Amino acid sequence: MQNYELLYIIPNQYTDDEAAKIKDKVEEVLKGHGANISISENQGKKKLAYPIDHVAHGYYILNEFTLEDGTKLAEINNFLRLDKEILRAQIIIKKVLTAAEIEKQKKREAHRAKAEALKTDAVKPVADKAESKKPTKNLDEKLDEMITTDDLV
Repeated sequence: MQNYELLYIIPNQYTDDEAAKIKDKVEEVLKGHGANISISENQGKKKLAYPIDHVAHGYYILNEFTLEDGTKLAEINNFLRLDKEILRAQIIIKKVLTAAEIEKQKKREAHRAKAEALKTDAVKPVADKAESKKPTKNLDEKLDEMITTDDLV
């Protein structure tokens, strides 16, 4: 049994109800080919990184499923590629994480976020000592000085 992840994009030209029907159709095709869907998540309407066929926005749908027969994967991929209602689709092999691996990953992310927060707090701009001793002029005075000079280009 192999675990897979399918991410596909439905163009923005469809309404939310039509996109839900397309999502149901894709799930039925997956089940028809023997897939057991574990996660089906609508990630919402997002802007594409670049326009595809003059489409700039789309509904992103994520499905995780298991499939016993790997030969059925090619049939699923062909369906997704040829379906006019689906803009793009990609299937990847997904490693199933154990509870310990998920907990370890959460701790790593929390540690990384904490380190990033400390890093941004520690890095503060330090003014040059020579610069801090010079008197500063306000912007209007500087502009007046620039306008009144004789060496304008």
